[in-house]
Amino acid sequence: MSDPQELSREELLTALEEMRAAIAERDAVIRALLAEVEQLKRRAGTDSSNSSMPPGSDGPAARAKRAKKPMKRSPRPRGGQAGHEGHGLAWRSDPDQIAVVAPEACAGCGYTLVDLEGEVVARVQMFDTPPVKLQVTEYRMVSMSCPACRRMTRAATPAHLAGPCCYGPNVRAATALLACAGHMSISRAADLMGVLLDAPVSTGFTGGLVKRVASRLPAFETALKNALRAAPVLHHDETPARVAADDGDRLLYIYTARADRLVWFGAADNRGHDALDGFKILPGYRGTLVRDDYPGYAKYDQDLAAVQLCCAHLLRSLRGIGELDGEGNRVQRCWTEPVMSALTDAKAAVTKARAQGATAVDAEVLQGLRTRYDQAVAWGIATNTHRDWPHGRHPGYTLAKRLQTRAVQVWRFTVDFAVPFTNNPAEQPQRMVKLQMKIGGCWRSVRTAARYCLIRSYLGTARNHGIHPLDALRDALAGNPWMPPQNA
Repeated sequence: MSDPQELSREELLTALEEMRAAIAERDAVIRALLAEVEQLKRRAGTDSSNSSMPPGSDGPAARAKRAKKPMKRSPRPRGGQAGHEGHGLAWRSDPDQIAVVAPEACAGCGYTLVDLEGEVVARVQMFDTPPVKLQVTEYRMVSMSCPACRRMTRAATPAHLAGPCCYGPNVRAATALLACAGHMSISRAADLMGVLLDAPVSTGFTGGLVKRVASRLPAFETALKNALRAAPVLHHDETPARVAADDGDRLLYIYTARADRLVWFGAADNRGHDALDGFKILPGYRGTLVRDDYPGYAKYDQDLAAVQLCCAHLLRSLRGIGELDGEGNRVQRCWTEPVMSALTDAKAAVTKARAQGATAVDAEVLQGLRTRYDQAVAWGIATNTHRDWPHGRHPGYTLAKRLQTRAVQVWRFTVDFAVPFTNNPAEQPQRMVKLQMKIGGCWRSVRTAARYCLIRSYLGTARNHGIHPLDALRDALAGNPWMPPQNA
């Protein structure tokens, strides 16, 4: 190697530039690796508490973290609160039967007390169902001869009868209810009909009933969608599910739309505009839409009166960004925690104003909350503008920028008390979809999933309006399904 003292000035400068380039390349690799490690840590730490992932997808680490988290003790006592009307068994003044229980012998001397009269000193009522036994009714169609013209006239077979033997409307309604709303397989529903109701129906009969009920509901679905489009506030959401395929299970999506007591479910094999347009609910809707920030909904915003983003989703996203730097580093939490605090304080202010009979939050209070929010979001943008990330912008910057540009949609609930803080009304009905997935594993096709969703829409909406599920199914099987009320 040449002695550095023998190198010329030009050679020294060249070597120095090469060293600087090598150091710069090394620093770039280090930054990229650190950003990739940060991204992997975020992915590994993502669960239902800091993202939109469902709780059922949490791994062992997330469940352990949730178990270690101390439970918040409510200051309210357990049980029904003061002023809450109880719904237990109520005493009936006209029982179906009375059983007199009298002592047989004296508890002191043993003298027989049979056939003696006593005084009723206590009463207890027991509510029970009689043993279920299948009742068979034989219909005999009579033929008569007319005395005037001698023509023979035969009585018509009632419309609900088919074949020499058939099940009646009560058995059909109960079978359909177990198959459609019992969270069980078709074969299990058929088995329970024989065990519980003494009606040993077949699996084919049970599956055919589901198809028959769905075939009676197109008019109901049309009326339900019309009522949803006319609602002033509409909730909309979707969740993934699975459908069987030759090459393994594939994803489908179960959509939910809800407005007050109206609830609708739909199934599609995609999560795009083809499905949203095909359902014919959001196209033409002109009210306030409560939703998450999935980009597929954005195209409808221009025709809406307003949008409310689900703040529960935003709080989970903020919590996830705040956990990026670990427990010992508060780079992200210095802005995510103030944003979360401003939103939860705004929710409390709305609750307080509504309890006081007000129609709006005090203007000065609201301005203070918005100032806290805007300042924290601006700090989040400044903090993450130049931070490295393997692909695209840093997620902290992306979230802060979204909270800034969509602030009006985030804060809609503070100026319109008819709009809730979260999208829970649409998310809660989807629990039955997740439960169905746990039990059945998957649907056999998108068509069967859509059939299931239609029947659940019918049963859920009817029940919300006080219609008993068995009555609703009997009416549907008779060709006269219950219809939802239409808004003016």
